[in-house]
Amino acid sequence: MKKRVNFISQALALFFFTFMVVIDFFPDIVITMSTGVIGVVIFIVLAVITRQKGEPVFKSNKQELIFIVFSGIYFFSLLIILSLLGGVSQVGIGLTNPVLWGLYLLGVIGAYNKYKKELKQASNDGRGTFQ
Repeated sequence: MKKRVNFISQALALFFFTFMVVIDFFPDIVITMSTGVIGVVIFIVLAVITRQKGEPVFKSNKQELIFIVFSGIYFFSLLIILSLLGGVSQVGIGLTNPVLWGLYLLGVIGAYNKYKKELKQASNDGRGTFQ
């Protein structure tokens, strides 16, 4: 039950985050940004509370790398779709923002280096050493 609540909380946090980005691109929507912020905060806190203690977030560095790559694809696709629909970000979030690209690339490079290190360690462990 706890895992299900955690999964639902994470999904709803993503929904409210997406909602906040949509509100930023289309501020004429009747619902305010504070609704999105409150939703994100509530569901992130709920996800943290219901997370299994001692269980890592990612089972491997490969899984973390895949998550970061697909999260970026989701986010940048969302920006493309909202821009194509005629929206304009009020705070400067966009495909031409070098800070977003820099943070994304730093995340991918960091996760890739951890994955590469894990692969190297696994190949060294499998070889065996003689003393």
